[in-house]
Amino acid sequence: MNRSEKIIDFKKSVSVSECDPNFKFEVMAHPDASGLKSCFNCGTCTAGCPIHEVFSEYNPRKLAKMVKLGMRKQVLSSPYIWYCATCHNCEQRCPQNVKFFNILNVLKNMAAKEDYAPVCWVQQIEQIAKTGIVFATEEKWVKKREELSLSPLALNGEKAKRMIESSGIDEIKSKVNVDE
Repeated sequence: MNRSEKIIDFKKSVSVSECDPNFKFEVMAHPDASGLKSCFNCGTCTAGCPIHEVFSEYNPRKLAKMVKLGMRKQVLSSPYIWYCATCHNCEQRCPQNVKFFNILNVLKNMAAKEDYAPVCWVQQIEQIAKTGIVFATEEKWVKKREELSLSPLALNGEKAKRMIESSGIDEIKSKVNVDE
């Protein structure tokens, strides 16, 4: 299966029975996403988005509309909520001052709690808990540090593991694989 076959089809009809009428209220109940109620879907966020220029299927306006329509599963399982480059262009251009970056963070947290986090994200959490750093170390990095007379990396994730466990992040699993 190629990547395009896994992408959500925004043009597919959705039955009202598939929608969760409380989803938008649940999202907007979070202080960081309360601004969504001000959004009137003008599309300025999408027009100024550098990710949309590269991936035309990434459309913040459509994501906002889908939240308001109660399309819970489609939004939370969407790979698009993880595409944001965190440039804040959408927020700087929004005539209603909607903080879409914050809304995406709320959606990502909700998605993670419902096991829709990307596999790579879950793997990074596991790596941090194990070693205390995000990426696996490679032998060539270790040698390069030695050549530069840098101290060796302390690969001990005990503190990070305790923080991860106390936050509950270690319980997050993935139903989807955004990476492929």
